Amino acid sequence: MTLQVQPVARRITAVAWLPPHAGAAYNDARLSFVTGSGGKHRELALWTTGNPDFADNTTDEDQTAAAATLAARVAHDGDVRGIAAVSSQTIVTASSFGTVSVYQTDDGAAAAERARLELRESMTAHRFGDSAPAAATDVAVQPGAAASDAEVASCGEDGAIAYARVARLDALQRFEVDSTAVTGVCWPTSTQTAACTRAGQVKVFDRRAPADVAAVLIASQTAAAAPSSSSALAFECIAAHPSQSFRLATGTNAGSVLLWDTRNMRAPVIEAFNVHRASVWDVCFDPVGSSSSFVSCSDDASLAVTQWSADPASSSPAAADEDGSASSSPARPVRHISSFFNVLSVNCLDVCAFTRASVIVAGSDSGNLLIDKVPASDHHFRLF
Repeated sequence: MTLQVQPVARRITAVAWLPPHAGAAYNDARLSFVTGSGGKHRELALWTTGNPDFADNTTDEDQTAAAATLAARVAHDGDVRGIAAVSSQTIVTASSFGTVSVYQTDDGAAAAERARLELRESMTAHRFGDSAPAAATDVAVQPGAAASDAEVASCGEDGAIAYARVARLDALQRFEVDSTAVTGVCWPTSTQTAACTRAGQVKVFDRRAPADVAAVLIASQTAAAAPSSSSALAFECIAAHPSQSFRLATGTNAGSVLLWDTRNMRAPVIEAFNVHRASVWDVCFDPVGSSSSFVSCSDDASLAVTQWSADPASSSPAAADEDGSASSSPARPVRHISSFFNVLSVNCLDVCAFTRASVIVAGSDSGNLLIDKVPASDHHFRLF
């Protein structure tokens, strides 16, 4: 199936799939996701799109039809810098005004009612030393926890990470962890967080001792393909593997994605994939199948699906350099995704974890939604 590009007249800055209402998979023909926008139109939007698992295998989906249908829309305080789904009815957002907010969602499908998005609670999580608000840059939800007990972690340009339970944002805890902006945060496990910084570092934290840095991981600038000898390597985003907690991916300002094997924190194995020509703004491991690929989006107006493991069944690490430097990967299958109708930066993406098919949704500065659906029977890669 070809990429669907849908103009929405909004600069899409964040996106997240919603889990199904019950069970671990969708049982209906529609999928739901939420987008956030910035600039002139600061808002959240709830969308639905067709589930390819239920598509008629004898005919292709009508490419003239809208890729997604708008179900609800609500204003947002500041540019939306991150969205994390807690459940099918609860999401958390990060704002350019430094706030973390909880919204209630309902696509209206269960009771045939009108879909809605409603703000439940908001709290300022990030401030500079002079108490001026600092932009939040990302937000992530603790895995494996019930929606009522789940904790969220946010990061910001104040160099801090903030933690709060979804049910009690007013009990927020904030910890300064770096002197530069923290650009991304994720939960490798329910008791561990990892964050990346503009200084080109990955910092790992034990949630049970959040004020202490458990490990600092640094990639060799030369091997990681920094943009020039005079400019520092910066990390723009981070993602944790859905089932291998020791595996992380970071996107860089050089257009590369670094894959980390952190089983040995003192000398992590790092592999560099030079898949883009400009900054990588978002990266996500594909949760479908063996999770042996990752998806990235970039300022070069493209997405890329990269198979990082030639043998998905193998989890043994390669030999590590003593300095923890990144080695360039051999040629790996990559599927580049772009469109003539989308010429500006692709800012964000998410891969649906609840379908057999691979379904990617992304948003761009061109004011477009980008949706790519690959049926389960068509999962393959080819070299370009």
